[in-house]
Amino acid sequence: MKNIISKAGLSGAIMALSLTSAWTLPLNLPKAPKLEFNPPRGERVVLENGLIVYLLKDPTLPAIRINAIVRTGSVYDPADKVGLGSLTAGMLDAGGSAAYKADEIDKTLEYLGASISSSMDAEYASMSMFALKKDLDKVLDIYADSLMNPAFEADKFEILKKSSLEMIRRRNDDPGRAVMREALRNYYGKDHPYGRRTEAPGIEAITAQDMKAYHAAYYRPNNILLSVSGDYGSDEEILAKLKAKFGAWQKGEVKFPAIPAPAPAAGRQVYLVDKEIAQAFIVIVQKGIQRPDPIEIPFSLTNDVLGAPGLSSRLVDTVRSRKGLAYTVYSYYSRRNAHPGHIYAYCGTKPETYSQALEEILKQLKLAKTEKLTAEELAEARQAKVNSFVFDFKTPLDIVFQRALLEHFGFKPDYLETYVGNVTAVTPDSAFEAASRLYDPDNAMIFVIGNSKKFDKPLSEFGPVTELKED
Repeated sequence: MKNIISKAGLSGAIMALSLTSAWTLPLNLPKAPKLEFNPPRGERVVLENGLIVYLLKDPTLPAIRINAIVRTGSVYDPADKVGLGSLTAGMLDAGGSAAYKADEIDKTLEYLGASISSSMDAEYASMSMFALKKDLDKVLDIYADSLMNPAFEADKFEILKKSSLEMIRRRNDDPGRAVMREALRNYYGKDHPYGRRTEAPGIEAITAQDMKAYHAAYYRPNNILLSVSGDYGSDEEILAKLKAKFGAWQKGEVKFPAIPAPAPAAGRQVYLVDKEIAQAFIVIVQKGIQRPDPIEIPFSLTNDVLGAPGLSSRLVDTVRSRKGLAYTVYSYYSRRNAHPGHIYAYCGTKPETYSQALEEILKQLKLAKTEKLTAEELAEARQAKVNSFVFDFKTPLDIVFQRALLEHFGFKPDYLETYVGNVTAVTPDSAFEAASRLYDPDNAMIFVIGNSKKFDKPLSEFGPVTELKED
């Protein structure tokens, strides 16, 4: 038995040694090829009435997708009727058209397995459709009539208004969402187009005539970019169909209301909504980027290192992993076209340790402003950025929609083709230059929703506090 054990032990030792050697020997693996991104360009065509059309054929599946980008946005809502743009967009797919009743559209689309949807963003509206190839003519006819000739049916309008009013009534149910909305509202100004929110009196005042006027003002062919992809045959075939549907649509002059420059207060501003809830929610807002700006790419890499969602950012490493102060913490930025947007850091934490989380976030913001990224941090951020960018374009529609959106926002036509090269060209110096210009924690606005009775330190230690009532 003793000999058997010795032999077994010897065999185990030899096996362990061989495994150790296998792991420590250098692996002569081939170097990964340089990742390149060469998306198909498709075609860009302008119809006689000014409608811009992006085309990219995709015979993979017998289906067609179309998306219209309308050069408008909620920033152009009248001050006394905030929500007009969103209600107008919502009625395009819910309120019927000149040729089709709303219920008829719903039944037809359901029967065909097709879809039409519309939405309103801050700086553009969109309306999309999906149809199988065999049903394209029917669905395109409904889509075009809904886009050009919405009926704004009274009963559907009342349903949409009630839904909007209910959302207003419940807008503070989720303090994690409320803190972001109210932070931006106070950063830009409650009356500024970037900071306004919908209110019940404004929604109740909106009429069908208001929506018709809004539609007539912005939904013009010369104010729309259409992206089309799918198994539509030849470009000539689909263009003939589009011209048949949209060719008679009359162009018109589009006048955009001027958007005043935001004027955030100088110096540290601190706001508190004192509310008896289990967590404290913190948002730190700073001045951001105006599209298009070449500084965005180097800045985005620094911001990813600082606080990109995931488990490897500095904020997650310090605030969450090492100190256990929060489950959710990140930094992000939002661009704007008319004026600079904003940069923000977000955190949900315990009120008893809120100050520790806030101090650490401010510390990391200052480090990002005053110290360069390490070579390793930058290399990882570049690789992650390139990978995520490439995989954002899974379908031809993703490509043509993005090309149309980039044109709307004023980017160069070769933005997609040059993006990977521009990311890989970022150096620690260029990333630092962008970060030092944009990050400004000493003049940031801090907004907190939480139970101040449980705070471990007075919020006033971070600056003069303005207390607000939840409404």
